Amino acid sequence: MPGLKNSHRPQLFAGIFCGAVAALPLTAGSLAADESMQLRYEVAWGNMTLAEAKVNYALNDTRYEIEGSGESQGTLAFLFPWKGSARSVGLTTEKGFQVSRHDSEGSFRDRTRRTSVIWRPDAPLPELVAEPESDLTEVTPVPEDATAGTADPFTVLLSTLNRLEQGERCDAEARVWDGRRLYDLKIGHIGRAELVRDRPWTYNGTAIGCSLTYTPIGGFRKDSEWRDRQDEIRRIIWIGRLPNEKMVPVRIELSAPIGRFVGRLYTQ
Repeated sequence: MPGLKNSHRPQLFAGIFCGAVAALPLTAGSLAADESMQLRYEVAWGNMTLAEAKVNYALNDTRYEIEGSGESQGTLAFLFPWKGSARSVGLTTEKGFQVSRHDSEGSFRDRTRRTSVIWRPDAPLPELVAEPESDLTEVTPVPEDATAGTADPFTVLLSTLNRLEQGERCDAEARVWDGRRLYDLKIGHIGRAELVRDRPWTYNGTAIGCSLTYTPIGGFRKDSEWRDRQDEIRRIIWIGRLPNEKMVPVRIELSAPIGRFVGRLYTQ
C-alpha cells in the first residue's frame, strides 16, 4: 500500500479487521426465545479485497454469545497472511449487557497470540491471560488499575445498537479492553442516510450512521505513525434493517490519509 511503511502494514490491516469485527454484534430487541444469525462481510480498500469476516451470534433474555472470525484475502493474503477470531459471552440483564469473558486469537505468518479477559462480579479488575505477554519494548504499557470499569468491544457496540433498536441515538462513551489494547471509545450520532448499493450483493436503503473516535491509553505500538494521529482517521458504522426486521451493521467505513477502507455486508 503506498504511503505506508512496510513494518506498519500488518498492524494496520489487523486494526482495520479488528475494528470491523468489533462493529458486528446485533441488537437484542424483545426476545422470548433463543435467537441466532450468521453474517458475512467483505473488507476492501478501493476495489481490492483485503479480508473476509464472519460473525455468528446467539442471544436471549438472559445470555448472549458472539463469535467473529476473519482472514486476509487475495494479494494481501499472499504478502501478509493474517487471520484472527474473537468470542464474547455475557449476561443480558435489566440494566443492559454485562460481559463475562472475551477471548481472541490472531496469527501473522508464524506468530500466534492468544488472549483471554475474564470479568468477575466480585473482582475490581478483570483477569488477563495472554500468551505470549505483550512486549513492552514494542507497545505502550497499560496503566495499573486502568482496566477497572471496562468492557470488551463486542459488548460496547451491542449496547449501542440495542439503544438504536429502541429508537434512541448512537451516543455513548466507554473504556474498552480486549486484553491487548486499552482505549476510550466515543460513539457519536450522525443520523439517517440512504445507502446506495455499490456492489450487486450489498445493502440498499435507509441506515443510521454512528461515528467512532478512539483515544489510545495503552497497548498500542510505539512505532505506529497513527497512534497520535487519530484525528486524521474517520470511522463510521452504518446500521440498517434487514428484511427479517433485524438491525445490523450493513457497512463499516474507515477513511485515512492512505485511503478508504469499507466493510460491506453480504445481503444475498
